[in-house]
Amino acid sequence: MSIGAIVGIAIAAAVVLFFFALGIRTALNKPKKLPGKADELPVIDKAAAVRHLQEAIRIPTVSMVEEYVDNEQPFLDYRDWLAETYPLLHAKAERTIIAGYSIIYHLKGSDPTLKGGCYLSHIDVVPAPKDGWEYDPFSGVLTDDGYIYGRGAQDMKSHMIALLEAVEYHLAAGKVFDRDLYLCFGHDEEPGNSTSGAANIVRYLKEKGVEMEFVIDEGGTVLDGKLLGVPHTVALIGACEKGNGDLELVVNKAGGHASNPKPPTAVGVLSDAIVKVESHPMKTRWTNMTKETFKALSPYCTGVFKFVLTNRDVFSPVVKWIFTKAAPMTNALVRSTFAPTMLWGSDARNVIPKEVKANINYRMITGETADDVKAYLEKLLGKNVSVNLLSYSNPSAEADVHCTAYSRLADTITRTFDDIVVAPYMFIAASDARFYNPLTDNVFRFGPFINSLDDQSRIHGINERLHVDQLERATQFFVNCLDSMLAK
Repeated sequence: MSIGAIVGIAIAAAVVLFFFALGIRTALNKPKKLPGKADELPVIDKAAAVRHLQEAIRIPTVSMVEEYVDNEQPFLDYRDWLAETYPLLHAKAERTIIAGYSIIYHLKGSDPTLKGGCYLSHIDVVPAPKDGWEYDPFSGVLTDDGYIYGRGAQDMKSHMIALLEAVEYHLAAGKVFDRDLYLCFGHDEEPGNSTSGAANIVRYLKEKGVEMEFVIDEGGTVLDGKLLGVPHTVALIGACEKGNGDLELVVNKAGGHASNPKPPTAVGVLSDAIVKVESHPMKTRWTNMTKETFKALSPYCTGVFKFVLTNRDVFSPVVKWIFTKAAPMTNALVRSTFAPTMLWGSDARNVIPKEVKANINYRMITGETADDVKAYLEKLLGKNVSVNLLSYSNPSAEADVHCTAYSRLADTITRTFDDIVVAPYMFIAASDARFYNPLTDNVFRFGPFINSLDDQSRIHGINERLHVDQLERATQFFVNCLDSMLAK
């Protein structure tokens, strides 16, 4: 037998022994037992919560941008409706109007030495043309099978109503929280690049010297854990969020009449550029938060998933590849992403334009910035395509997922939902929460709604809806959450 063959056999044997050892290590570490059934849940007025969500949907608070720039009256009507619907909150809390339409409610706690607790929501919703809807998008229809239809049913008037119902529940019982409670409701979250509502709320609170123990906003997700190798429902708490922004790809070339083309035209060059952007994504990488996600989930995994996640460092290339292929969400967890969204060219069908543009919406992973994205695309696309950064926000800071506030939030989730695994993760979308880091390091994103994939696809889409049982459970979650997190 040749020396090369002997060396090959030795290497193969070493590999087999290595993986055998890893297998033993994994097998000995059996899946961790789930928390089990939820605690006995508070009894809330489900019918009132449903009615209030219906009423909230019927006030069309579409973000005041573009063709809705003069859509002021619904925001004023909504403010009046809140005062009428939640009288105890308005009697006991100080209300401050920010930037004309955003609202802060401040309810003093019993111990002024403690930092406050802050819950966020936003008043505005995206537009909802009636075409394709089963019911008018601003009718708040309740169907026989228990669904409330309408724009904002999920994003995010349901979140706000569940929170307000919970606050009113505690106030009706005479509850006085240990910590100050701040409810901060912005009016321009949906456009993404607005800095009027949340930014001015934070500026106002900062000037008053307010410090928060924690901030909780929408975001996070509850999903089927099989996607991540966990045979149970998984609640993901957003402990940071990706940066986001828009940039323009611009190509300038000679134009002219379409009867006399000279390729490549500006449209052709731009088309090639867009194909390159989609087919050449930025490199994958593990962030600290994604490592924390694996650390929290791996004890509950089974089979090959447990083996791979427990030994993530060894199988890193394989796991990254799986994440990029498994689903758009898992791909977004391991890299910055690009999405072409808008195109501009000729104003006439028979004119070759001299200048064409494409908008690229990008989401930056922790550790990368808008400047990194720009530099990457400039190198990828070359000198014939200009890359112009537009508005953007870089990735947020990572919250401490080992602090008391996170532990209390995770505990509230397991006490409210049956057999659920909780883990932190990097929120892949954008929220008002990104503005609040000047007030606290502990900024978290979690929405207490278990939605099917079908209903998740309705957010910002046609036939947005929420089941009444989901609204009830979300309200019970916030009753528990306020009680736990506003304690000393």
